[in-house]
Amino acid sequence: MPDDAGRQPEWEQIVARFARFSGVVGEVHDPLTWGLYLVDEEITGAIDPVDPTEERFVRAYRTVGGDVLEVETLRVPALSDQIDDVVRAACSGALAAPLHTDIDTSEIGEATDPFDFAEAYQDYRSAMRAIVAEVDQVPSDALEYLVDGRPVVATAVAVRDVIAVYAPLADRALVVTGPAGLVDRIDVVTRPIRNLKHGSDGPHF
Repeated sequence: MPDDAGRQPEWEQIVARFARFSGVVGEVHDPLTWGLYLVDEEITGAIDPVDPTEERFVRAYRTVGGDVLEVETLRVPALSDQIDDVVRAACSGALAAPLHTDIDTSEIGEATDPFDFAEAYQDYRSAMRAIVAEVDQVPSDALEYLVDGRPVVATAVAVRDVIAVYAPLADRALVVTGPAGLVDRIDVVTRPIRNLKHGSDGPHF
């Protein structure tokens, strides 16, 4: 039997992260109304004293057509000079998502030609740079976004058919990212985290 002395059990780490998000987090109210299915809940990032927006509670939804919509709850709101970067990073990440799904890591092994791999990697980096440059060229907009049925002054960046919206709350903030026509219409609400999901790999958010 392995010696676990001095090691914090994984579930205790999960509960500790869960506790830091006590309070309310964002979600789509009645997602089936919008043809959305909840596919994942997790806490990403870690506590970072330099960037307080690093740790986030993420709910990811998928439409029947395969589009992804995410509602991220930042544990603390972004500083005023961070908001533009936060919303642009969210928009860039959504636009780059198809690049990530095209990469099959199971095909990368010792038999992979290093020259082919290097060329593919350079293509990927070039595509990422192009996406970031495209997002950086678009001005961010101030708009009213409904959260809990009430309008809040939000910041948005829209590129092609993808939009990312930063909406401040009383003591934290939401970042909603996805297809523009859908993000504009869904009902975003804040509620306490209800439960931990248990999968085959153990408990997770």
